[in-house]
Amino acid sequence: MEDSKVETTPTQQNGKLDTTAHQNGTVANGKPNGDHSTDNIEFYEIPVIDWRLSETDKPRFLRELRDAMINIGFLYLGNPPVPKDVIERVKEMAPKFFSLPPEIKDTLHMRNSPHFHGYLKVDASVTNDRGYEYTDNREQFNYGGDSYYKWKEGDPEHLKLRGEALWPPEEDLPGFKETMITYYNHLEELSFKFTRLVSEALGLAPDALDILFGQDRHLLQPRAKVMRYPGSTIDGKVGSGVGAHVDGSFLTYLLQITDHKTLQVKNLSGDWIPAPPKEDTFVINLGKTLEKATRRVLPATPHRVLAPVGPARYSLGFFSSVGFNVRLSDYDFDFPQEVLDMKIARDKKLGVSSEFQFREKDHELSGDVVLSRKLRSHADVAQRFYPKLFPQYYPDGMPEKPMTGRREFK
Repeated sequence: MEDSKVETTPTQQNGKLDTTAHQNGTVANGKPNGDHSTDNIEFYEIPVIDWRLSETDKPRFLRELRDAMINIGFLYLGNPPVPKDVIERVKEMAPKFFSLPPEIKDTLHMRNSPHFHGYLKVDASVTNDRGYEYTDNREQFNYGGDSYYKWKEGDPEHLKLRGEALWPPEEDLPGFKETMITYYNHLEELSFKFTRLVSEALGLAPDALDILFGQDRHLLQPRAKVMRYPGSTIDGKVGSGVGAHVDGSFLTYLLQITDHKTLQVKNLSGDWIPAPPKEDTFVINLGKTLEKATRRVLPATPHRVLAPVGPARYSLGFFSSVGFNVRLSDYDFDFPQEVLDMKIARDKKLGVSSEFQFREKDHELSGDVVLSRKLRSHADVAQRFYPKLFPQYYPDGMPEKPMTGRREFK
């Protein structure tokens, strides 16, 4: 990344942010000053962008953020505005969930939650990632915030998604719920702040992307997920991993709890680039929802987790969301030509068309789209809590493998 400062600070004009500057990669009078050819946009490592720059050198922060978001879709956020003691506490506490007795985890199983919260052990299945023949075999604990909606007959089915998590009894895991909710609240606050910076980095007004959260933020319920990937066995056999996928979320904020160097990101040339844990950082990546909302100005980048060697790998993901009543196809943001030129150069490098077309489901309410994805992933929850919808998704009845969770990553 360039260390030089932008000569002018951004100013807001007509609802957009003017980032005109005489720097490589910026524009003046609507024409690129820098070179956005395919020769200089490839990446071979994931950049670290220091949050503190957003306060001390905001133009530089926005420039670095723009480049990472458009060309990579991944970044490390260094020195995030989350108290270090909260992060250390959650890193210590989160893995303890998986040491609970099986009978307790069974009572907290996702099949007992209409909100798709709770414990889940994903059955082994061959991934769709060619050249990566490990099997998915992970454990996870899904939860949301402490606000919820009491669904009643006649309400949209997708409002059932909002509800309390399934928590272990306090006496079995003291402090777990409080620790996880405190962390969740900090990440939710960070997600709103970071989204505004993304908006500015794209040359829009700071609040331009806020419209995607809907008018009532109480109708939002981002998801958090603690994940455990078993390591190799004593006899040296390979453990589990997750094949190549893109997240369905708006933005994903990942805390890598253990030191495993197994997360990889696919660059524009198709090579897998490591994203190892780094102290005092979150890994942030774009989800499919944000990709569609920006009409692919921002890409959802494929990534995977290699099979861990030795002890189990632990990580904690926070997946921000859009409003349940939002239709992604309703929005067409007025990006400056510089940003569009960067998108075109990236797509040229990828060998794909820069034309964007919405799919049929992008015209539907986002709440219905999310619910549909989860129902297709968890037949047991669908049968128990969504009996009116179950025949629509499972016309032949309960499948042989009623729950895989694989689609959750798609």
